[in-house]
Amino acid sequence: MIKSPTTLTLHNEFHASAGPAATETATPLTPVSAQAENAGQAGVEPVNGNGFYRFKIGDFQATAISDGYAELPVSPIFVMNVTEAELAPILKANFMQSAIQVTNNPLVVDTGRERILVDTGFGEKIGPPFGNFPRLEANLGRAGITPDSIDLVVISHGHLDHIGGLVTKSGALAFPKAQFVFVDAEWNYWTGNRYESEVNASPMPDPFKKGTIGAARENLPPIADRSRFVKQGGEITSGVHYIAAPGHSPSHASILFTSGREQFMHMGDIAHNPVTSLQHPEWTPIFDYDPAQAIKSRKAILDRVATDRVMAMGYHFPFPAVGHVVRYGKEYRWEAAQWAW
Repeated sequence: MIKSPTTLTLHNEFHASAGPAATETATPLTPVSAQAENAGQAGVEPVNGNGFYRFKIGDFQATAISDGYAELPVSPIFVMNVTEAELAPILKANFMQSAIQVTNNPLVVDTGRERILVDTGFGEKIGPPFGNFPRLEANLGRAGITPDSIDLVVISHGHLDHIGGLVTKSGALAFPKAQFVFVDAEWNYWTGNRYESEVNASPMPDPFKKGTIGAARENLPPIADRSRFVKQGGEITSGVHYIAAPGHSPSHASILFTSGREQFMHMGDIAHNPVTSLQHPEWTPIFDYDPAQAIKSRKAILDRVATDRVMAMGYHFPFPAVGHVVRYGKEYRWEAAQWAW
C-alpha cells in the first residue's frame, strides 16, 4: 500500500513566470470516415452526454470520458515563448479570454477483443475541479464501463494528468484486472534517477512539479509487475500502435487505432489547445520537456492527420475532444466533430 500520497489543490500558482523556450518518418494512413454515433452498450442509456461521448472507429466502439476541467491562464501555461502583445490579437480573433477552460479526456476503445483505456487523468493527485478518480469512475459508470472491465491501460506519457489515476488514494489499483502498457524509454525515464531533479529545474508551476514527481514515485511501482513495455512506434495490440512524438516528455507517443479502412489518431499532448497549438504550432506550452523537439513532433503529427484526413483526439481539447485537423495556409484549424445525441 502507498502511504502519504501526494495530493494537491489547484490554485493561481499556475501563473508561473517563464522564458522562451524529428519524429520518425510517418507511413501513409488510410482515409478515415469515423462518425460519431449514439449506439449504447447493453443496459445503458444510449444518449451521449453527462460525462461521456461515443463514436465509432471502423468496427471499434470508442468512448471519450471526461476527467474534469479547470480554468488556467493561456500565458505562460500554453504559450511561454511569445509576448503578451503578440498573444493578445490571436486571443481576440478567436473570442478567447486570457484564461481558458482546460479539460482532460481519457479514451476507452472496445475492439471486440479487448477494452482499452488510454490515459487515466489526475486521479486523486490534485483537487477539484480537475480529476479525482471518483469523477472518472462515475463518468465511466454512466457509459456502462466498470474499472474492472478494462483489459489494457495504455499510457501516452508519464505526466501527472495521464498516470495520476493509475492508483487510488488508498494505494489500490484503480483498474484491478488491467495490464498496463508504456513506451519502454518513457517508463525507464519516470522510474529512473533523473526525473525528479529535471522536473524541479523545469519552468512548470510548483503544484505541477510536486504532483508530477509524486505521481511517478507513488503510482508506477505498484503496477510494475503488471506492465509491459513497447518500443517507440511499436504495436501495442492488434490494430493499435504507438506513434513516436517525443518532446513533450522524453518519449511521448501518440496512439493510432486502425479498424478496417478507418483510422483514428489519439494525439496525446502534442497539442494542448485548438488555437494556440494548431494556429501557432511553434508556440510552446510550459510543460514541454524539449520544446524544439516538441515543435517538430507537433508539426509532424498535425501534418499527418491533416494530409490523410484522419479523425483525431486532443486529450486537453474541449470535450469530447474529437474532430479533424485542417490545413489553413501554413497553419491548422480544428473542426470539432458534430455532436451526435
